[in-house]
Amino acid sequence: MKRLTKITLIGIFILSANAFANPFSGTWKLVAGEYINHEGVLVNYQDLNLSSIKVITNRYFSFVSMSGDKFWSSGTGKFSYTNDEYIEVPIYTSYKTASGKTYTFSYQLLGDIWHNARWENGLRVEYETWQRIE
Repeated sequence: MKRLTKITLIGIFILSANAFANPFSGTWKLVAGEYINHEGVLVNYQDLNLSSIKVITNRYFSFVSMSGDKFWSSGTGKFSYTNDEYIEVPIYTSYKTASGKTYTFSYQLLGDIWHNARWENGLRVEYETWQRIE
């Protein structure tokens, strides 16, 4: 009986710990996206032959993006999230960004598919779809 109680308590602990796990933790592959470039033109990631991998831990993110076989960009930093926002604060990037700049995305997680959108002054400036990979 003691053994069954211990096994039950261990199971409850594992399940409760997983209930509070970060839903973004893991490795993600960019599936699709678009952004508004510096000239105000909507650019589809497919037109750039853009691919990217993003790795997220409990507190940090890191990504590398390629355009075909050429380096496009990379970045790493801290992140947080709420029920409806995913927020990145880059620490190091391959592109120019102001120190402490925050990128806030609305998001939707549907199983292993993650959709996010970033808005500035009422205009959607970025939209991405990511898929969790092993």
